[in-house]
Amino acid sequence: MKKILVGLVQVLVIFLLLVLAFLFSRAPNLQEIQSDSAVVASNTESVLSVAVVKPQAITSQLFVDSTGTAKTSSIVPMATQVSGQVVWISDSLRTGGSVAKDEELLRIDATDFELALDQAEANLQTAKANLELREAERLAGEENWQIMNPGKEVPTLVARVPQINQSRASIAAADASLAIAKLRLSRTSYSLPFDGKVLATDVGVGQLLTQGQPFGSAYDTASLEVEVNVAESEMRLLEPVVGRAARISRSRDSFDAVVDRISASIDIRTRTTTLYISVDSNSPLLPGHFVDVRIFGRLDDDTFRLPESVEQSRSTFWIVKEGKLESVEVRIIAREGNELVVPAFDYGEGIVVGSPRNAYSGMPVTVSANRS
Repeated sequence: MKKILVGLVQVLVIFLLLVLAFLFSRAPNLQEIQSDSAVVASNTESVLSVAVVKPQAITSQLFVDSTGTAKTSSIVPMATQVSGQVVWISDSLRTGGSVAKDEELLRIDATDFELALDQAEANLQTAKANLELREAERLAGEENWQIMNPGKEVPTLVARVPQINQSRASIAAADASLAIAKLRLSRTSYSLPFDGKVLATDVGVGQLLTQGQPFGSAYDTASLEVEVNVAESEMRLLEPVVGRAARISRSRDSFDAVVDRISASIDIRTRTTTLYISVDSNSPLLPGHFVDVRIFGRLDDDTFRLPESVEQSRSTFWIVKEGKLESVEVRIIAREGNELVVPAFDYGEGIVVGSPRNAYSGMPVTVSANRS
């Protein structure tokens, strides 16, 4: 009997050991506990925090920013219309000098031209005297004819008609010669018919100038304009283009201008259209200056101006609705500097700024900050 009890106790002990061993094998170890804690923490932190903007709908003044070059369409070679020796030069007639319309810039020795004028005046007086003589001869001839042939018509030769006509033609020729002499004398004084600037000149006192031979060049300041190339997509923001206001800036100078005209064709390489912007003749621009140009386009109502950082790809934005990300595609009206102009739309709790990591539609998020 005693042996049976001892055997039962042994079996019971073995059974208890087996139960304990099973229980210990099912208990989590330290690594599993840490792993489970990490999963819990990860699930807790999976709700992403995002910054958003909540723009107000406004009326936007669209514009196009570009760069341009100042040019002039009226560069004139300076040359005298008569030959002669230079006896006087204005201080304005030097490279970079500003000249006024009809301002005397140089003077050629006028002695020969004054003598030619005197000669032309004398020739005119001679022609007039010849006409007076022919008229007197006509009167005398007609009187004699009437005495010798009363009542008969006076013949043409007796009335000195051919001679009188010849004298009148001589007067007309002398008048023309006198006008030419005066014109040539006036051309000994050289000026320009516009307000302008001297690009280059190499004339000096004592120099012999030849008629029609350039001694420098100048340009009309009123012909100064700025050429700007604008992409086809941007042209739509400016229609109608001609007459649009513009702002020209260079260094610290800034002034208003107006689009005067557009090119008759587009550049086949760059697919751009050239705009010609007229500027005030008193502007500080010089041909060849590079300038910044802002051309003001139409007004668009009910628009948002957004930072470019809200754009994800291909005109798509993330917005937050009911605590979740939602992707929307919005038509971009214009890209102006670091801003996007878009039609106003329902953005829920805000438009996400930046690109959330591993974002997907329906992802739960919290709004951490609002930006104006």
